Amino acid sequence: MSNPYHENRRRSVDLSNCDREPIHIPGSIQSHGALLCFTSDGRLVSRSANAEALLGALPEIGASMGPQHLDASARAVIQSALEDKHGYVDSRMVSLASGAFDLVTHKSDGVLIAEFEKRPADALSLDGFALAAHQAIQRIQRQQGVEDLLTLAVDEIARITGFDRVMAYRFLHDDSGEVIAEHKRDDLEPFLGQRYPASDIPAQARRLYVINPIRLIADVGAPTVALEPDLNALTGRPLDLSHSMLRSVSPVHIEYLSNMGVGASMSLSIVIGDRLWGLIACHHMRAHLVPHSVRMSCQLLAQFVSALVERNLNGERARALEYSTALRRQIVASITDREDIVLALASEHESFQRLMNSHGGAISMDRKTQVFGKAPSREAVNTLINWLNENAPGDLFYTSALGADAPALKAVLGDICGVLAVRFYREQDGYAFWFRSEQVEDVRWGGNPEKKYSIGPLGPRLTPRGSFAVWKETVRGKSLPWIKTELEVASQLRLDFQEVALSNENMVKRARETLLATLGHDLRDPLQAIMMAARMIEVREHSPSSSNLSKRISSSSSRMHRLISQVLDISRLQSGMGLDIQRRPLDVCKMVTEIVNEARMAYPDNEILLEAEDCGEIALDGDRISQVISNLLSNTRHHGEIGKPSTLIVFRRDDMLTLSVSNHGAAIPPAVRENLFKPYKKESMGNHRNARGLGLGLGLYIVSEIVSGHTGKITVDCDNNIITFTVAIPVPAS
Repeated sequence: MSNPYHENRRRSVDLSNCDREPIHIPGSIQSHGALLCFTSDGRLVSRSANAEALLGALPEIGASMGPQHLDASARAVIQSALEDKHGYVDSRMVSLASGAFDLVTHKSDGVLIAEFEKRPADALSLDGFALAAHQAIQRIQRQQGVEDLLTLAVDEIARITGFDRVMAYRFLHDDSGEVIAEHKRDDLEPFLGQRYPASDIPAQARRLYVINPIRLIADVGAPTVALEPDLNALTGRPLDLSHSMLRSVSPVHIEYLSNMGVGASMSLSIVIGDRLWGLIACHHMRAHLVPHSVRMSCQLLAQFVSALVERNLNGERARALEYSTALRRQIVASITDREDIVLALASEHESFQRLMNSHGGAISMDRKTQVFGKAPSREAVNTLINWLNENAPGDLFYTSALGADAPALKAVLGDICGVLAVRFYREQDGYAFWFRSEQVEDVRWGGNPEKKYSIGPLGPRLTPRGSFAVWKETVRGKSLPWIKTELEVASQLRLDFQEVALSNENMVKRARETLLATLGHDLRDPLQAIMMAARMIEVREHSPSSSNLSKRISSSSSRMHRLISQVLDISRLQSGMGLDIQRRPLDVCKMVTEIVNEARMAYPDNEILLEAEDCGEIALDGDRISQVISNLLSNTRHHGEIGKPSTLIVFRRDDMLTLSVSNHGAAIPPAVRENLFKPYKKESMGNHRNARGLGLGLGLYIVSEIVSGHTGKITVDCDNNIITFTVAIPVPAS
């Protein structure tokens, strides 16, 4: 029966499946060394096909080593490694009959892997290179920024190893990479500034770079050497070579290096936390075996570089936060106490854009919108606000790929790919926006455009220029992402804007309340004087013209008095003060009769039918209940069918007082009925029979609040072309 692992590895590897290639179990090693695999009891269970040629006589598969195998020092190293319960990677120099080797051991899935790497005759000791690494560290740690320390690091590694080219390669937000430092032979093409797609280093390769931070390919063109057998004797699975120094390389990567004319390569991982932050990549134009001692010194240097990079990044983040905090406070100070936050922020838009490193921005409140920099039109921003209100329930929205995340907006927002939006005032659609353009516009090609590369069977993709073209394709339609620090600053700025907006609203609210209070106080006294004068004219003068004049004065002043009362009531209600209900014993029947009689005298053309039972005295606010009845009767005059009477019915049943006012008229549409007891209704405007009223629908709103203040309810019914408003008020206990 076939082994599925063998079947998987026998499939040819190409660009379509290299991200799934099991590169940690290649079943082969590089040819500049030999590999032996032992079980814990010392039995040899696997070896590379070149092992006997390099190391001399070896036991058969399944047998243990004897005095005739290797030499005493090598057998002692292997035995010590077998007995080590931790399985740490260890290395020793051994001298066999065939020459000097670096012997490196580690454990993998319960078996011991012993690798023998040829040691060049001129190789120095580890101590010598450790001293060289220490001296390099002293020079590197004096550098201030990440790019400066990496620039010196590649120079030092090139000096220690002799590679023709050494590059520091940093991974970015999308796992693409960029060469940010380079040391090279003068005649070689520069790669500094070159950008590569994430697919150049598949995910499984990145994992291995974290597990095994140093990797050497001594001869790109050399054939690989098979393991015999290539299975772990304990698990039956392929031998895991994740920690192996001799592990063979993916044929895709070999072709990539060959197309560039590279003969040998070495990589050192820059790991921060558990994440692969970058690589130091070394290239040589011919085969180049870097001794194990040199590689260990470079690994030590790379670990120190990782620590320095992390320290610098933390410092950069702290400085960025400090800068953004100061800039944020400056922005907030510039709009505080300004009457119009939209215009105020638009005048400070340079700081606003700089805060988020954006190409453009916008600010909007109550659909008053200002745009600046490279931003969409006002109409497009308002369309974006509509979309956010419908699709983004939170107060923070961001995307660096607008076309993918919100395709409906792409046509509206044009070239914009990145959007960061904060909603700071939900009730008035208060939004702040930052916009970013497509990322690829800001990237330049760093190499020689005339350079011709070899192209292997897998095509031009595996060349620096082909790789760069693929990167440009993968970033189409994307902006630089919004990083964590920027999102934190945006969230804080949202709270700042919210506080400023609410503070400004409170200032306007206080000014409005002061104006309304002044209006009520300063106009009530002269109105009362006018009303008294009108009554005196009516009493003293009996001519028709005088009577009409007094009636007009009285009617106009009464209407103004009602207007002021309603405005003051609205002011109290919207400020949260309520209507201050004052209950006193009230003869309801007597009060209702007086109100109807006054209405009949004032409007003799409007017939009112009254059916009022004797309800006794009830504790009510007489002025407010009179206001309810007067408003409802006024409503029948303005909206009832002309020539048809209105009806007022009053009765008491046990603990409930009912007031019912009806008039003939067309049924109220359902949409209008939903908003009937709300203020500022658009349905109230434009009614020619209500031309002398407020025209804002305040009357029914105040009526409903008075009824609620008495813990009652008001309802409306439309049956058989009769509109009926019914007020039900619980009768309080004596």
